[in-house]
Amino acid sequence: MSGHLVLGLGGTVDHELRWDQGVVQELVDTADIGSAELEREGPLATQRDVLVALLRFVARSAGGERHVTDKRALRAFEAHFTYEVTLGGTCVRSAICLAKIGFRSTVHLVSTSDEVRQLLPPEVSIVSSADRDTVDPHLIVQYPKGTHVRLSDGVEVRSTRPNRVILVNDEPNELMRLSPDLPGVLSEADAFLISGLNTMKSSTLLRGRLLELKGMMAGMAQGVPVVYEDAGFHNPPLRSVVLELIPDIVAVHSLNEDEAQDYIGRNVDLERAESLVSMMGELRGLLRASTIVVHTSHYVAVMGADAARMRLAAEEGCVMAGARFLRGDAITETDLRRVASEPLDPLGKTLARDSAVCRAGILIAPSREVRTTLPTTIGLGDSFMGGFMKALVTRGSPLVSSAANAQGA
Repeated sequence: MSGHLVLGLGGTVDHELRWDQGVVQELVDTADIGSAELEREGPLATQRDVLVALLRFVARSAGGERHVTDKRALRAFEAHFTYEVTLGGTCVRSAICLAKIGFRSTVHLVSTSDEVRQLLPPEVSIVSSADRDTVDPHLIVQYPKGTHVRLSDGVEVRSTRPNRVILVNDEPNELMRLSPDLPGVLSEADAFLISGLNTMKSSTLLRGRLLELKGMMAGMAQGVPVVYEDAGFHNPPLRSVVLELIPDIVAVHSLNEDEAQDYIGRNVDLERAESLVSMMGELRGLLRASTIVVHTSHYVAVMGADAARMRLAAEEGCVMAGARFLRGDAITETDLRRVASEPLDPLGKTLARDSAVCRAGILIAPSREVRTTLPTTIGLGDSFMGGFMKALVTRGSPLVSSAANAQGA
């Protein structure tokens, strides 16, 4: 038995670049980029700025999202590569993953186009604030583990794991207009996902949208789980508006390991129990949500009032993310069953049993060990949220046996 799942707030058209080591090295050589430039953050207005920002992410083996002020820089950069046109945004990728296994959902969109009409599966219903077609592609660069680029001063930038960088200039998502049809859909919702606020630029507009959204949620049934999925803000000071208002709107605040470290302002060794306990405690105080969910490549850490339920949902999220890592857009129920049968991540299992983690009230859902020579790193957090949200409204056959993955197993 399944319930009505509503996923918002904005979708995108994505151009997924096919990584070409030789092209990247040639661009770096031509631009004469040295290592000192990677230490300086700034606006991205030119193709050169885009390239420096990408190298900065590769040097940290990190993923993230950046706003590019001039669309011509995006077009100039992508012209050097081949790419695939897909649909993105956390809500849309979550819905697409669920559609692959026949699960229906409703998404809220702020833009539409031929690409959306052609690529969105029939299992996904739409409410939209768009009154005309617009296309503002998000450029997604997926780089592999072992990527190495030599800079002009001889320093070599090398990645220790695969990741992705998102480059954006998307006015509809910056404005985030809400559809007048959303309250009616929410009145029938059994769970609601809020995402996409990170692209907004104006604190005044963001505050207004959150208050408007809160009003639209007034007709929701009591106890319906509402989840906020965080993301890398293009304008970091806007986080303060979210932190002020979002705790009164949502019960669960979810974020990935990069975003968690951005909030506390330092790098964290997520393999050490003491570091994890310290980070989760700080996040609990900063985010003020009833329950905090941090998803990493090895495990999901959950802390708060509804931690037990959310850890079970995180187990399904890990299976969905593992299937996408393995198979990309081609995932099937067979892939999900295969991933669910794989061993639990050793680090996740160790942390789940750690006495300091248990004493702090942190529950761990280990990821699954899946290996492939051609991993998909685009949309892993989105697919995690798809499995996570599905678990909140599904009663019956979960993707994984929760009894087998209990804390400390």
